[in-house]
Amino acid sequence: MAIERRPLVFDHVLTYRTEQRKTDWQEPLGLLESFVLDKGVYKNGPAFFTFVPEPEDESTGTFTYYQPVNGPLETGGDNGFGYEARFHSGDALVMRQAEQEADFDAAYVKVQDAAVKEGLVLGETYYCVLLDVYGDIMIDLVVPLEGGRPE
Repeated sequence: MAIERRPLVFDHVLTYRTEQRKTDWQEPLGLLESFVLDKGVYKNGPAFFTFVPEPEDESTGTFTYYQPVNGPLETGGDNGFGYEARFHSGDALVMRQAEQEADFDAAYVKVQDAAVKEGLVLGETYYCVLLDVYGDIMIDLVVPLEGGRPE
């Protein structure tokens, strides 16, 4: 498993923010799919998400999902959906196929180890990128660096 240094960058990104249990991370993916179809745009990149646990109960927290689409769209605002003209993670370390680890925490530890070796400082947030490869899901872990290279 190689760890690379590169940003995650997409134009025209649908977002969806929700509070839920960590184990239910896949449930909102269907909502994203339906929203994209209803708005008449097409997905043109992988869905990805970030999770911020609740301080008192790390099994629940705030998820933000991202779905790149082929053009700008109106989301209506207060239903949890949003839109970003451009998403840029900033300079980041990327681990391909993070699901081969016991869990995301184990994958994150490997990325932390690589950062320490290189003298890099990781940010608090990480993104799980869901790649559909021949009907299977492959997961990349993208961890932005503090003070990393600019765009």
